[in-house]
Amino acid sequence: MLEAFFIALFFTFISEIADKTQLIILGLALRYKSAFQVFFGALIAHSFMDAIAIMLGYFFSFQFQSNIIKIIIGIAFILLGVYGLIKPYIKKAKGQEKKIETKMPFAVAFLTVLLSEFGDKTQISSGLLAAKYLLPLHIFLGVFLALALAIGLNVFIGAKIAKKIPANKIKIATSVLFILFGMISLLS
Repeated sequence: MLEAFFIALFFTFISEIADKTQLIILGLALRYKSAFQVFFGALIAHSFMDAIAIMLGYFFSFQFQSNIIKIIIGIAFILLGVYGLIKPYIKKAKGQEKKIETKMPFAVAFLTVLLSEFGDKTQISSGLLAAKYLLPLHIFLGVFLALALAIGLNVFIGAKIAKKIPANKIKIATSVLFILFGMISLLS
């Protein structure tokens, strides 16, 4: 039983360290001031998607693989990144400045991770581990702990960086990360 937990913990943590979703979460942590909202939004969405994969892996032993979903997600993130880059110029032309609502970081992080994790390698490996070990709760707990560690490191390090970088640079960096994520999604 502990073997399944530790294998899920190890593989999930290692696979999330350099994952494209972590780049997006870092970008969100840089963009928004509420690190905890970004953390919890990302963690809940990630856990939800992996829980689905674990249950499917446990009950059906198959994985979702949809190239159309990856293309849609890739294009959507590229468009979001491009919009983020041109948005300041649109606002200057209109003479508007809009504040971000305090509830947005959670919702944005949740929805972004929810979309980006569909068919992701972590989700697939979680389902496969559940199919192999037939211990979905142990697999989920290992995955959840690994996600909390990876996302926590990412968000809270990102939050520290955000305090030292001017806001316009953060917005540019986030937009570039979104474009990179979109390109990675399209090419993977």
